[in-house]
Amino acid sequence: MIEGLSIPIPQRLLLIRVTVCVSLIISVLLTFNLWGGERIFPYTPAFDIRYIKAPYDYLFIVFFILFIVGSLFLKKHRLLLFVALLLATAMVIFDMNRLQPWFYIYCAFLFVLMFYNGRIDDANKFTSFFIVLQLIFCSIYIFNGISQLNSAFIETDFHDLISPLQNMMSERQFLFVKKIGVFTPYALIIIGVGLLIRVVRYLAITFALIFHILLIIFLFPTQVNQNYAMWFCNITFIPLLFLLFSGKTKQRYYSPTLLFQFPLFYLVIILFWIMPFFNQKNLWPDNLSSNFKSGNTNSVDFKFSKNVLDQLPPYVQHFCKPRADSLFLLDYNSWCRNELNTNCYRENITFNNIYYYLQARSKASVNDLQMVVKPKHELLFKP
Repeated sequence: MIEGLSIPIPQRLLLIRVTVCVSLIISVLLTFNLWGGERIFPYTPAFDIRYIKAPYDYLFIVFFILFIVGSLFLKKHRLLLFVALLLATAMVIFDMNRLQPWFYIYCAFLFVLMFYNGRIDDANKFTSFFIVLQLIFCSIYIFNGISQLNSAFIETDFHDLISPLQNMMSERQFLFVKKIGVFTPYALIIIGVGLLIRVVRYLAITFALIFHILLIIFLFPTQVNQNYAMWFCNITFIPLLFLLFSGKTKQRYYSPTLLFQFPLFYLVIILFWIMPFFNQKNLWPDNLSSNFKSGNTNSVDFKFSKNVLDQLPPYVQHFCKPRADSLFLLDYNSWCRNELNTNCYRENITFNNIYYYLQARSKASVNDLQMVVKPKHELLFKP
């Protein structure tokens, strides 16, 4: 019989906190241009406020890292986590591109752990915290799978993911692998549901482990794969997977009904199990639905003339592609990944700021610069 890890829940909670804190620091350092310093890619403040320019923006990220590090070694770790999360909120408000799925999930874990006082004599309390973290983790697989139930996922994200295989396989073999991608969303949903069911949990852990190992290989940082934090997130998910689900993860006398007396349970259910369904109607952001890589995203085309192109910095011109009608298109996704090492926050607020940047740089007229909104891809499965 497979027993798994033999670590008590309080120790698991401590190891989860350490894992998330270390991973958060590493991920921020991998995307450092996103958090501070000079950059060209437009800021996207959540409100009509002035963003903090370099080098003053370094203060936020430096103190954020210091508080996260301090929470690992000092007794008042809950207070330090609270201040770090306040700084994280402020940084996101000044630029919505910082609201990356991995950042949201790590901060959600730390937010839950911030309320745990470390006591090991109250099994009902620490078990409730543990189950809430399990619910967050499972929702990531389920809603990633749901968001990928569309034809665009296979033709865009999955094709880009397996593109290195084109040089290693024949065309027929590559098309076969591509067709297998149709089952990826269902596999993710099965993994998320399987982790919640004790009798099949070991199978779900096995499939999840294989899934993350494959992503670590395919998303290995290159000139093509420049979203370094998302690649590293798959490394982080492996220890979290075992700490949350391997071995004995329930106290003998614990009753699930105690969750209904736990306020954080309701907050997690709303944010991670209810609101992501509204993502398909554009009423809830992709990144808050834990959509790490999905064809189900908003998109626009920025079309402009040669006059506009000539007014842009040479670095930005590098991401402009000519069209057959003598106009040019801006590949803002590649621009964001190249400069900030992360994916663009694909919401209207970001698109508008990119448009304002292009207009301000070129003083273009309506005829010279257009922003054409593409409709969101329809799901094959309607939740």
